[in-house]
Amino acid sequence: METKGFNGSEISEKNKEALQSETWQKVREAMKTEVQHFTEVPEIQHFATVKVSKNDNVYGVVWGNVVREYLKTAYSGENAQADVISDGITYKVLKRKEITVFYDVAGNTLFDVENGRLEKEYGYVMKEDKMAAILEEGITSAVEAEEKSADLEKKEADKGTGEIQEEKPESGGLTSDIEVPDPASVKQMAKEKLEEEMKADKDKTFAEPVIGYLLKRCEDDLGLAQDVVQEHKSWKKCFDYIYAQARKQATGNRAAVRDDVVYEWAEDYYHKDDKAEEEKKAREAAERKKKQEERKKADKKKPKPVAKKDNKAKEKTVEPPSPKKNLKEMDGQLDMFSMMGM
Repeated sequence: METKGFNGSEISEKNKEALQSETWQKVREAMKTEVQHFTEVPEIQHFATVKVSKNDNVYGVVWGNVVREYLKTAYSGENAQADVISDGITYKVLKRKEITVFYDVAGNTLFDVENGRLEKEYGYVMKEDKMAAILEEGITSAVEAEEKSADLEKKEADKGTGEIQEEKPESGGLTSDIEVPDPASVKQMAKEKLEEEMKADKDKTFAEPVIGYLLKRCEDDLGLAQDVVQEHKSWKKCFDYIYAQARKQATGNRAAVRDDVVYEWAEDYYHKDDKAEEEKKAREAAERKKKQEERKKADKKKPKPVAKKDNKAKEKTVEPPSPKKNLKEMDGQLDMFSMMGM
């Protein structure tokens, strides 16, 4: 059986081996319970703290290592999505407006953390790493270490306010000729694309509220605007993605989903890295079309069979027409296919 990962991508052999490891068995044990939500706390507790009870708001060792690795390697980046490797296992992370969600490589939700908590923990981890780096340089005195740490923090703050200028390359050196799109122009492009798709959609009842939400979010979130303007992304595919997610929660032919959940699904679609998947679908569709055309050409070249004459007259038997059933007389049931003209 072929193993698929997050967003339908292939799982590497290395990750397949990791999924069989002892660490992953602990992850599976954690996944047996419902998705955990870690809220903001007044005091930062150590990441490796062992959970005492199910709802004690402590990560535990496995989740703590994953969060720590995310904060150290991807938290400060501009991308909403990130891959994190912890204990040899790859995890997927998606940063949303209020929370950050952690998934396994197959796309199953593991847990989420409020962004306010992550912000505090990021400061804690950065300070801890600075202290470790200082001690590695040979400063053994705790007082000296603290002073140097404070000096590094001041330099970081000065750099953020523009007081410290970055060194410029010497004249005559190579310069980049790649144009970086202006954030305002990207947001305008996303706005125009969404508005055009909303006008073209025949069913405004669903399109208007969801696209209206996306328009507001693109004004505040440059990352979402960049995802929206991707050529392979479209409102139709977004609608199909939302419909597919709703079907998973349906009971029979009904699915009651809150508005905010639908909006999250819409954002998830645009953040989803599915370019390779879409290109694969396009190639397969082109191949199918090519094969169909080849079959049609081959059929045209085949000689048509000559019908043989039969001198004997064939007897035709005419059966009497069967009486039509009244829809109301079918054992107390309605023939839905007959009512639909099928």
